[in-house]
Amino acid sequence: MNKKSMQGLFADAKGVTTSLCGLMLALVTGACAAQGQASASAASDAQPGQVEAQAQASEDQASPAQQAAPSAPQAATPAPAMSRERFDEIEARAPITQRYPAGSIKSDETAQKALDEAAEERQAAELRYILDQRACYPKFLVSDCLEAARDRKRLTEKGIKAVEYEAKVYQRQATVDDRDRSLAEQRAKDQEDSARRLADQKQKEADSARKVEESRSKNSEVQQRIDQNKNVPADYRVRQHDAEVQRQKAEDAAGAPARAANAAERQRRIKEAEEHRQEVERKKAENERERAERKQKQQQQQQQQQQQQDQQQKPAQATPAAN
Repeated sequence: MNKKSMQGLFADAKGVTTSLCGLMLALVTGACAAQGQASASAASDAQPGQVEAQAQASEDQASPAQQAAPSAPQAATPAPAMSRERFDEIEARAPITQRYPAGSIKSDETAQKALDEAAEERQAAELRYILDQRACYPKFLVSDCLEAARDRKRLTEKGIKAVEYEAKVYQRQATVDDRDRSLAEQRAKDQEDSARRLADQKQKEADSARKVEESRSKNSEVQQRIDQNKNVPADYRVRQHDAEVQRQKAEDAAGAPARAANAAERQRRIKEAEEHRQEVERKKAENERERAERKQKQQQQQQQQQQQQDQQQKPAQATPAAN
């Protein structure tokens, strides 16, 4: 076989291979288109709470030709459960980097709210990425579409990470500030306790020194009296004590009439006060009795007047009847 025959054979084989590849690509494209349309229709008609479930079901029902396509992803991460209404709300609101620009997180509440919304944004981004992938399969340039979906997801996650980073940094700094504040308060309290204990210790030492000095002074006075009276006979001190007792008795006896007179005067005043109280109560009772009698007399007079009026009216009523 010459060189020209070999080249013609290879050219024919190349043409057949190209035709087969084109036919295979056409079949794969048709299958992808049908599958993508079915997935898009199912996603648009899904009820609340079924977006993630239908996305996962579409992944599981992918055709073997679609799974074998070079541009298709190896495996998509299942998106967290989220209702359709919540997903639409997250998609409609402004990006998280606009709601929380750099330097806007200045409180614990804002930081926690930003973290919660970032978690929701991440869930929505995962679900949007799966939906974008399925929307790419019916297209002719599948690889470019998937690359754009990945770029969109990457940019979204970049913004989410920036907000999460700032929120977590603020929370860590707030924790450190709280700890430093607690340590400072504890340090100040310890210093106050130490100063108070030192003052108490000094006061106790001063009180102890004062008591020792008072005890020493009393002992010195006692010793002085002992020294002064050491040459005095014992019976002299006894006689001096007896004289003091007799003097006290004489003073008590002299003051006895005055005390008796004061006691009698006090009893007289008590008796007068009791008599005055009884007289006041007697007059009060008498006034109440007289008031009750007057009231009773008035009631009796009113009853008599009423009876007289009734008797006068009876003849007057009987006279027209007789006529």
